[in-house]
Amino acid sequence: MGSELFVGIRASREFGPVIAAGLGGVDTEYLASMIKGDLSVAKALALETTAEQFFALFQRTAAYEIIAGRVRGHHRIVSDGELMRCFRSFIGIARRFCVDRGDEGPDLFELEVNPFAFVQQRLVPLDGRGQLAPATKRPVTRPVSKIRRLLEPKSIAVLGVSAKRTNFGRIILDNIKACGFPVERIYVIKDGLSEIEGVACVNEINALPERVDLLVIATAARNMAVLMDDIIGSGQVESVIIIPGGLGETAGSEASLAQLREAIEASRGNEDGGPIVLGPNCLGVRSRPGRYDTFFIQDSKLDPRRTAPARRAALVSQSGALIVTRLSNLECLDPSLAISFGNQLDVTVSDLLGAVGSRDDIDCIGVYVEGFNDLDGLDFVRTIADVTTRGKVVILYKAGRTEPGRTATAGHTASIAGDYDVCAAAAANAGAIVADTLAEFEQLMELATALHDKSVRGRRIGAISNAGYETVGMADAIIGARYRVELGSLAEATVARISEILKRHGLDSLINIRNPLDLTPMSNDAVYEACVRAMLADDGIDAVIVSCVPLTPQMLTAPDELAQAESLAHRLPEIFRQTDKPVIAVIDAGPLFEPLRRAIRSAGVPTFRSCDQAVRSVGRYLGHRTPDARTSR
Repeated sequence: MGSELFVGIRASREFGPVIAAGLGGVDTEYLASMIKGDLSVAKALALETTAEQFFALFQRTAAYEIIAGRVRGHHRIVSDGELMRCFRSFIGIARRFCVDRGDEGPDLFELEVNPFAFVQQRLVPLDGRGQLAPATKRPVTRPVSKIRRLLEPKSIAVLGVSAKRTNFGRIILDNIKACGFPVERIYVIKDGLSEIEGVACVNEINALPERVDLLVIATAARNMAVLMDDIIGSGQVESVIIIPGGLGETAGSEASLAQLREAIEASRGNEDGGPIVLGPNCLGVRSRPGRYDTFFIQDSKLDPRRTAPARRAALVSQSGALIVTRLSNLECLDPSLAISFGNQLDVTVSDLLGAVGSRDDIDCIGVYVEGFNDLDGLDFVRTIADVTTRGKVVILYKAGRTEPGRTATAGHTASIAGDYDVCAAAAANAGAIVADTLAEFEQLMELATALHDKSVRGRRIGAISNAGYETVGMADAIIGARYRVELGSLAEATVARISEILKRHGLDSLINIRNPLDLTPMSNDAVYEACVRAMLADDGIDAVIVSCVPLTPQMLTAPDELAQAESLAHRLPEIFRQTDKPVIAVIDAGPLFEPLRRAIRSAGVPTFRSCDQAVRSVGRYLGHRTPDARTSR
């Protein structure tokens, strides 16, 4: 193994030209099946990567370790300079020929050399293949500046409101009113009525008394193309949210979808660029700054928390169900913006990330995406780089990583998921945190939102629990596939301070002072607070994970005890507010202790349900924020 090299380029629909390199022959397939992530094959977007950058990615792979002679039993068989020359040539070819060349064509779809052999540390091509095919053309430019009007409209019209029953349109209208949007700037498009619940009705779009910033369509998908012609022809609408699904997803709807797309693209020739369209098949937008909510979820099913202050976070998701379940699980997340974009008929995920990422009231953006429009994967990666350069955190979950997953996403939202490995590698290199699981996505969102203003100096954690199994579990979890943290060594002064605390409470003969610190079930809330503060004062500790098994009688953790000022429910949030270091809580217990978990989380402290998962997600987050993060992703 390791006597041959594979290098290839291909023109992808979503990302433009892609370059990949690994061991040649069957070795590449074997390593890819045995080694996950980017350790087997280096892969990158050729338009966004220099030869030097790609070589740095290749150096992380097992392939480089073998051909550079770093593996026992192997010797170097190719020079770094020769690899650089090869990568530079392939990237140059990709940039020149794996793109839409117009009339100059033809375009190169694929070029692969497999394998290169090695002779006197030089590369010798033995076999290869190439294929010509038209490259993906860039879609018509959208007036993305109108997204701000969509997110913060001054006027809203709703189509599809029932005057007699609680349908989706009626729920949306009620939600918009409940958010405090001015009733005099809301309109219902409904023939034959003058008003519904105090909101003025007009017979048709042309009868709107003003040019509205947003039109919400909550009616059935049939005749949508005709409706869009009316919207565009009226000149009365700046942006549109199409709630219903079915277009392009069900048999017989393809023609209607094509007509709708043609009408939107034709409007780009208008002086104002025509209206922008979000959806179809989406929940739309819940906008705190815009004071409106198109989620057709009743308050009895999901608390909208309209009186809770908005936090500096946003959720941008192809799946509306993912948003509402995250909001249900993380009831205190309270994002400023939650955007469900559905099938990306017009406005794309990269458009939304750019608009949200440019806002001064957003620090953290969670993105769930299943597939990309033509070349929008490339734009998405470029937007990640721009947004993260501004100091914001982008957390990505890319669905469709397996064949069943790709089939499921195509069937659900009429989108075709792109190459997961390419997307994950490119997004991470651009600065995003790529979540491996939906649970990790949720946890990273909570961490990034709560800890954005904390100082992250390194990856040395302090860990505290009152259960031995948790201290062992946290110690076992400090190294993972995408992260590595350390258990910081406690300074002598810290040991002395903790020793004094334990003596004061009669616990010095029961507890060994080390990191992780096992406080045993004999410790109470005051001991917890004092030991946490001691660890936070230690310059050798960058973050503290405070885990508590709340069933011990020493702790004030029962629902009827939480009101007491001595409870950890009050002590831990106070510590969190007073320190500039990250503090993370873990409450591993059943429903009886949900009020404790809620009390801590609602005060802004990120709160987990298991100590080992806390270490994993904190490790990913600390690794992302430390200065050498780009070399460890």
